[in-house]
Amino acid sequence: MTYSTLIFASVILPLSVLALFFDHSAEYKNLILCIMSIIFISWGSSVLSALMLLSMLADYGIALGIENLKHKNRLAAAALLAADALWNAAVFVVFARNENLADESRLKLAVSLVPVGAAFYAVRNFAYVFDVFTDRCKAEKNPAVLFTYTSAYPFLLAGPVTRYAEIAPQLRERRMKSELLSSGLTRFAYGFAKTILAVPVLNKLCETGLSREEPTLSGAWIGMICFFGSAYFTFMGLSDMGTGIARMNGFDVEVNYTPISTKHMLSSTVRSVNTSMIDLAADMRGDKPAVSAILTIPLALAVTAFYYPVPKYMVIGLITGVLLAAEAFAGYERLEKIPSPIRFFVTAAVCMLLFSGLAFNSFADWKHWIGQLVGRGNLYTLSKPMKTLLVNNCWLLGISFVSVTPLTKFLGRLKNSADSGSCTRARAAETAWAAILLVLSFVTLAGDMIG
Repeated sequence: MTYSTLIFASVILPLSVLALFFDHSAEYKNLILCIMSIIFISWGSSVLSALMLLSMLADYGIALGIENLKHKNRLAAAALLAADALWNAAVFVVFARNENLADESRLKLAVSLVPVGAAFYAVRNFAYVFDVFTDRCKAEKNPAVLFTYTSAYPFLLAGPVTRYAEIAPQLRERRMKSELLSSGLTRFAYGFAKTILAVPVLNKLCETGLSREEPTLSGAWIGMICFFGSAYFTFMGLSDMGTGIARMNGFDVEVNYTPISTKHMLSSTVRSVNTSMIDLAADMRGDKPAVSAILTIPLALAVTAFYYPVPKYMVIGLITGVLLAAEAFAGYERLEKIPSPIRFFVTAAVCMLLFSGLAFNSFADWKHWIGQLVGRGNLYTLSKPMKTLLVNNCWLLGISFVSVTPLTKFLGRLKNSADSGSCTRARAAETAWAAILLVLSFVTLAGDMIG
């Protein structure tokens, strides 16, 4: 099950939120959250909840062991941390990368129903044990509280990798505030619209623009822009929905991305699209420039394998790691002294050339696109399929454009304005916009299911 399925958005999520209002205690809210998380993860296969419980118990025991050893025998505690890393890597491989299992395997049948968020599940569990090892937090002695943290379905599909130290107080005491409920529903509506309305259109435009059947100069540019746009809306949409669901469940958390920045060139750009994951990697590599630069490359490869461990991705991940290591070694203070227009254009060019390789199945296709990009071949404005797609989906593209413009930030500033009239109008406008997006998304999703 995913956030964008009709049964989740129209049945499970509303029931989950409504059930929280029957009791104010944190224990009751955690119980409801655990029940709904088990339903979400084990949809269609009850064995998955047992596998999740086993995984949590392993992290629970290892963290307690590290808590007892880290000030007595640091080496033994480090060995336990390494064992936990291997354990969660195995959980990740079995849950999220099981395509190599035999088709008739019962294990594959069981794990094939696990959402893609199993990867975030494994990383979050390791982050908890790592934070215990580094004294960021104490080992949790109540297994029920830890199970609530590890299984919470709002954090499964696109993060954030919520650190236990940050979320622990809210696990023990949280209130259903109207502000959190309202902002959560609005954030969920934005993410739902990005996933349901924008992504399918951007995918079609990408396929059409990058097709070798009718290559054009404008198609090469539009197709690649839509490729990056599709990746952006997919991840950010899931992150928005997860954050919105978390807020509706009473958790005050932020989204797993920040406005795209070139302050530290490629380093800032990469961090902006998966903030919590990159922050965890930064904590693991430390703040010493030389050590940080050395550890950046293996960490970049690990993050790449987290998403898609195939040779093409790993090569691009390696190049990215080398560039990030060079920036870390040079020092971020020096990068900030480079004029911002130069930082922007250099970073944009590097991202376009480097990550565009992910859009093609072969080097020949990528080379052909580069040639088309600089004007080789057909130069007419747009192919007929591209024109048709743009005309038929212009309203969806308009909605997508509005969703990423400063308009939403402007409404946010007005909501916090001291002027009560402006604040009220901004809240009304944001609510109306979220309602429109939600209705359009439900109608589109239902129509696709019927069709």
